[in-house]
Amino acid sequence: MKKISVLTAVALMFGLNNVYASGYQLNEWSATGLGRSFAGMGVMGDDYSAMGFNPAGMTLVKRSGFQVGLDMTQIYSKAKGKDGTDKMNYFVPLPSALGQYNVNDKLFLGFGVYVPYGLSTKYKYDSHVAQAISGVRKSELEVIDTNFSAAYKFTSKLSLGASFIIRYIKGSLTSNVNANPRTQEPVPYFGYSDYRVKGWTTTWQLGAMYEFNEDTRIGLAYRFKSTQRPTGKQYIDIHSPYSGTDHDITMKYKTFSEPELPASWILSGYHRFAPQWGTSFAVKYVQWHRFYTFPARSGNPSKPVLDVDYKWKDAWTISLGQEYYMNENWTLRAGTAWDQSPSRSNTYRTNRIPDSDRIWLSLGASYMTGNHEVDFGYAYLTMVHGKTHNKNPREPQFYDAQVSYHNHSNMFMLQYQYKF
Repeated sequence: MKKISVLTAVALMFGLNNVYASGYQLNEWSATGLGRSFAGMGVMGDDYSAMGFNPAGMTLVKRSGFQVGLDMTQIYSKAKGKDGTDKMNYFVPLPSALGQYNVNDKLFLGFGVYVPYGLSTKYKYDSHVAQAISGVRKSELEVIDTNFSAAYKFTSKLSLGASFIIRYIKGSLTSNVNANPRTQEPVPYFGYSDYRVKGWTTTWQLGAMYEFNEDTRIGLAYRFKSTQRPTGKQYIDIHSPYSGTDHDITMKYKTFSEPELPASWILSGYHRFAPQWGTSFAVKYVQWHRFYTFPARSGNPSKPVLDVDYKWKDAWTISLGQEYYMNENWTLRAGTAWDQSPSRSNTYRTNRIPDSDRIWLSLGASYMTGNHEVDFGYAYLTMVHGKTHNKNPREPQFYDAQVSYHNHSNMFMLQYQYKF
């Protein structure tokens, strides 16, 4: 599922789902990066995306300019439970815009807007699988970062950078209510619950890059953790005749949560070993261990605590990329990556975040002419088949989820750059 990574974010943001599941953030604000599975994050200098990975890498782009991009990600998931099979298959758009102004040959300023987390999972209303997993219907999450960055080239070899990020979070979680909350009697389609939250927070990122020579460099970046405090409403709709009237009734309660997005490290490097060939790598370490329990609260007196146990572990992503500089106009690239899931076991892998390890295979191309450049990236993500075995001891009669998932994703991104 989209990234299912997307699932993770949601989960993070509101424990709903997901972040994409592997507990890993989205990176889709660089088409050139997508084409090599994001190897060399922040130290490639072939677009303006460094501010989102390692701001020190902004010093590699010698001309001011901007880029706009659109990523279209297919989310495909086949979920098979003891009561049936359900499928999800749809596309999610992820736009981005970034720009950079070079004050002089030492100081570089950047500004960008992009989506670092996102989630979208949709089960059918009458899905047998959804009913088996406590009525889960839909999870949606959108996180938008507004990034202000600066980089300074202290020597011909050493560059340092920093980013200040303002983060907006908006999401919703919709579930069928399959039991009478007063009597705990199982009642399919008793009603539904719609949990919505939104809010703002901030975070920082620091980066350093060292250039051994014009063909070889390495970078290290650290992003600080951030605690979200989104607030909103929970709407519980009770269908007739369970409402006690001849029509549906809706109850509304205030909600809030405090999920914590993890700190992360990125080590990346690049080496051009021949006039037409260059190799890049990246190692990313995400400290998901802080995402142990997702705290969520509702004003609903019958169920004020909605905490979910995830017990995630820290996770690694390792990627390797290759560039082929065909001529002064065309560059071709390819890459692969292994992305580790933070889920500890089937017991703690949730059906809103059916995350599992994934393998990336990517291809990309860039065409440059004058001040203009068009970039294209494609990636296929195949996930290890994941299973969930979730059982709530407080509600065993209608919450016993044993589901297997087969997930994959196709990602397409088109990007335009203009250099002044």
